[in-house]
Amino acid sequence: MEQYPPENLWLAEAWLPHRERLLQLLSYKMPSVLQRRLSAEDLLQETYLACGKRMAFLRAEPEVPLYVKFRRVALQTLADMERRHLGAGMRDAMKECSPEAGAEVDAWAHFADTISSPRTHLEKLERQAMARRVLAALSARDREILELRHFEELSNAECAAVLGIEPKAASIRYVRALKRFQELVCLENPYA
Repeated sequence: MEQYPPENLWLAEAWLPHRERLLQLLSYKMPSVLQRRLSAEDLLQETYLACGKRMAFLRAEPEVPLYVKFRRVALQTLADMERRHLGAGMRDAMKECSPEAGAEVDAWAHFADTISSPRTHLEKLERQAMARRVLAALSARDREILELRHFEELSNAECAAVLGIEPKAASIRYVRALKRFQELVCLENPYA
């Protein structure tokens, strides 16, 4: 039986509990144009390989949650893949998808839209437009903490580590951002 270096075993064991969360993050962050060349699974595999080359970083500062370190490597890997695939002088990524596949996706999207009533669909579109306007009115700092907590589902301690602040400060920042968001929603729609 082949023996693996202890670092590889440590990485495999440390990676496994965070794998699904990292996949979700990459799926959320990955631009659709890059998805024409890579899947989120491909990007996750590239991230794992990059982690293997950054063992010193992963093992340093044990007070920083391991997920936060994996997240940083994942986002760096995503940026590297964007540069490699979209910034390079390769075939145009916009032409990688066949028109038939696009038409099929559009047909299924239209089918999904018809499942709900037109009124429900219109209300959903209005809520989405309102949320975009409210988010655009927030500061980048407020949007960042709300994104970390709600889209990436980071804990308060993980948000603090990502932002480089104390957990109490991250908690206060989140509560204030959420309050500003709610105030703007009320201004936008006083009957909500």
